[in-house]
This record gives sequence, structure tokens and C-alpha cells, in this order.
Amino acid sequence: MDKKQNFQVRYVSSQGWGEPIQVNRRPDTKMSFSKYEKEQLVESIGILTIAFTLALSNGLTPVMNDPLVFLKKLPLAFGAVMTGFLLHELAHKWMAQQYGCWAEYRGNRNGLYFALLMSSFGFLLAAPGAVMVSGRITERQNGIIAAVGPITNVIIALVAFPIYLLMAGLEQPIALIGELARFIVVINLILGGFNMIPVQPLDGSKIIAWSKYAYFGIIIAIISLAMIYWNVPLIS
Repeated sequence: MDKKQNFQVRYVSSQGWGEPIQVNRRPDTKMSFSKYEKEQLVESIGILTIAFTLALSNGLTPVMNDPLVFLKKLPLAFGAVMTGFLLHELAHKWMAQQYGCWAEYRGNRNGLYFALLMSSFGFLLAAPGAVMVSGRITERQNGIIAAVGPITNVIIALVAFPIYLLMAGLEQPIALIGELARFIVVINLILGGFNMIPVQPLDGSKIIAWSKYAYFGIIIAIISLAMIYWNVPLIS
């Protein structure tokens, strides 16, 4: 049984995370987006895609020497951002709105610029932003809102995995689809696993506070899929 609805969650935005949240506002329809939120998403997707591409290109120096390196890595980076990042955040937003919460994405400009700076050296550390949630919900509902993010990453990896197996061994350019699918599998498992670390403000801290069974179930799913990925031979 659910606990009484006396658990209030309010993730107040801090400096660098965009416009302050409006706790008295509710969306007119499910998965509605304000103009400001759309701008935040576009900005985050754009900067993250550039950062991912630079990181995959081993930094800014190789790109300056050969701009084609950037163009080759761009589809992989865009696929990673649109699945591992965007769909993860939209899952949080959708679930929160199902419970009547205010929920909108806010980008963290400081985190985005830091990611861009680090990627120029060939590696990536990113705190791009998050879905800000405000509403009176139960601890269980708060845990479910958090859980749908990593679960989305697992589902995306599961969908991409057979595409990778079937296409990676084929001739170009079809093999490029397999390579993109492989990268989507890897990045979603990494991001899903990272978000399951049980420390604030990551999803794992909210999930384990609600249900240890749900927490370890998601962990087992991520580890199991990772082991299958590393051990299943390609179809040639």
C-alpha cells in the first residue's frame, strides 16, 4: 500500500540552472512544454552533442588537424545525446506529470560549459541539467519518477542491441548503423549505471530510499545486459 500523500518533493533550481521553477503552475496537458523549456532542451542538446563529438575525437587538437574527424563522430554523439540524455530526462518528466507534479527541464549552463571545456582535452564530465519537479507525492511515487530514467536507458540498450548484432558485421555503409547501435548500447548502459549510484542528486538515491528491490533489480538488469554485450559474438 502507498503511504499517505504527505511527502513533498521540491527540487528548487539553483544559479546556472535557468529560470526559477514556478511551483503553482501545472501543465494543461500531459507532456506539455513551455517555450523556455524547449529553449533549454535545444541548448543542452546542442552543447552536449558538440562536447560528446570532441571527446570521441580525442579532443580539439585532432579536430583542428582534420575536421573530418569531427563529422565522422558527430552521428554517434548525436545518437548518444538523444537517447542516453534526452529520453532519460523526458521519462522523468512524463512520470512526474502523471502524478500531477510540475515538471520541466532546466539546463545547467555551468555544467554544460564545463563539459565543453573538458571535451576539448579528449574526455567528458557532464552535469548538463535535470528535470525540475515540484509537487506533493509519496516516497514511492518519488522513487518511481527517479526509476523511469535508468529503466529507459535499459530499454533503449535492449532495442539497440539486436540491431548492433545484425548489422555490425555487414558491409559499409550499413555497418555504420551497427556502429551507431553499438555506441547507443554502451552509452545508455554507462549513463543508466552512473545514475544508479545511491548518492544525491542521482536517481539511485531516490530509488533505494523507496525500494531496495527495485534498486537492485535495475542494477541487475544493467549488469546482465552489459555482460551479454561483452560476451555475445557478432553475427557475420
